Amino acid sequence: MKKDNTRICAIGETAVALELLKKGFDVININSSFQNYKNADLVCMNPETGKSVMIQVKTGTTHNILTGFTSELDGTIPNIDTSIIGPWVFVYIPKENYSEMKFYILSKDEVKKLIVSSNLWYVKDWNRTLTCKPIVGVFTEWLEGKNQPGKSSLKYTYPEYQNPLASQSQNGLKIAEERWDKIEDLLK
Repeated sequence: MKKDNTRICAIGETAVALELLKKGFDVININSSFQNYKNADLVCMNPETGKSVMIQVKTGTTHNILTGFTSELDGTIPNIDTSIIGPWVFVYIPKENYSEMKFYILSKDEVKKLIVSSNLWYVKDWNRTLTCKPIVGVFTEWLEGKNQPGKSSLKYTYPEYQNPLASQSQNGLKIAEERWDKIEDLLK
């Protein structure tokens, strides 16, 4: 059976909800109440503290996971400041192999920094002229804190992308992969 994008997204949201439920949190998928609520997919609550957080889930089967944002030709992203309201979980499902699913958790600030900086690199630093507004994606390598090496070919020339997450060092922990503590800390 061929899987459509809506189904892949639902699988990612369900997988994130399951991980949070296993950690003892209560989770509501707000897409079951609203048809694709724009700024969040899940509400996660700590039954002990009463605190809650809204979480955006982005799922992809390629190394470039789309963010839902479209850039202007000058590199600005309309409404990004009001659209990112909590942490994001990027779910990567390689070749739709669900047993190898990876979760990358970014704080609200990390998401914004990564999206804004990578988009400006893509829109302004490449040696080419855009003819349409690009859809903003994030590579899984960037979620791992890696920089993008520069490249020069007949079609494109672009410098190295300096990932704002690359400079983070958190006691030897991974920057985003399986960093559920970024959500847990908000619920204490």
